[in-house]
Amino acid sequence: MTGDSMPTPAEVRERLVEDCLAMEGGLRHLLDPKARVADETHALRKKGKSLRGGLVLLRAPKSAVRAVGAVGRFLGAPRDSVSRQTTWRRLDLEEGPYAEEPSVAAIGALLDVHAHTATRRPPPVAVEWAEARLRHARAALVAIPDEHLDRRVEKGRRFLAKRLRKRLKAVGHDPGAEELHEARKAIKAWLGALGHLGEAAEPGLVEYADLLGDVNDLHVLSSWLAVHGFSPELAPIPWRAVEERLAAVLEAIFISTPAVWKIVSAR
Repeated sequence: MTGDSMPTPAEVRERLVEDCLAMEGGLRHLLDPKARVADETHALRKKGKSLRGGLVLLRAPKSAVRAVGAVGRFLGAPRDSVSRQTTWRRLDLEEGPYAEEPSVAAIGALLDVHAHTATRRPPPVAVEWAEARLRHARAALVAIPDEHLDRRVEKGRRFLAKRLRKRLKAVGHDPGAEELHEARKAIKAWLGALGHLGEAAEPGLVEYADLLGDVNDLHVLSSWLAVHGFSPELAPIPWRAVEERLAAVLEAIFISTPAVWKIVSAR
C-alpha cells in the first residue's frame, strides 16, 4: 500500500496477521516484571475488538473469531475491576457530602482492593493458552486462498453493515441492557473493520459507542453491588446515584439514535 491509497484485501489480511502477532507479543510482555499490566491489558483488549471486526470482514472461520473473543474474556476479569472502579468514581460520591456515608466508604474501599488485582501478572500457563488461541486465528487467516480475498471482503463488509443496522434498529424499540450491549459490539466490529480498510470512523458513531459503553459499565457496577451485598435497601445512596446517571445516559442515547441511524443507513 502506498500513499493514501486504500489497502488491498491481501494487505488487509497482512494487517490482521500482524495484529495477531502483536497481541501474542503483548501477552508475553505481561509477564515482564516491568510491564504496566493494567494499561497493557486495556490496550490488548482494544486491539482484540478491532481484530475481531477484521476477522469478520474477511469472513474468517467462526472458530477464529471465537478464539480472539476468548482472549478478550481471559483479559476481561482483571480489567473489569478497573472499569468498575472508574465508573464508581465518576459518580462523585466520594468527594461530596456522602463521602463519609458507610456504604459509600465501604464500596469505594472494596473496589480499590479489587482493582489492585488488575496490576498482577497473569500465570505463564494462562498466557500460553491465550497465545495458542491467537495462533489459531492467525493460521485461519493465512489459510484463506488469495483468489477468495476480494469476494470475502465485499461480503464481510455487507454483513457487518447489515448487522449494525439490525442491532441499532433494536435500540429504537425500548431496549434493554442486552440490546444496548449487542449494539455496542456491532459498532465496535464495524469500526474495527473500517480501521483495517483504512477508512476513517464516523465521529458520531464513536461517541454513540462510548455512550453505550457507559450504560454497560453502569449495569456491571449494579451487578457487582448486588452480588457483594450492597442492595438498594442497604445502600440507597449509591443506588440512587447509579440510577440517576443511567437515566441521563439513556436519555443521551435516545436523543442521539436518529442521527446515528442516518449514518449507518447510508452504508
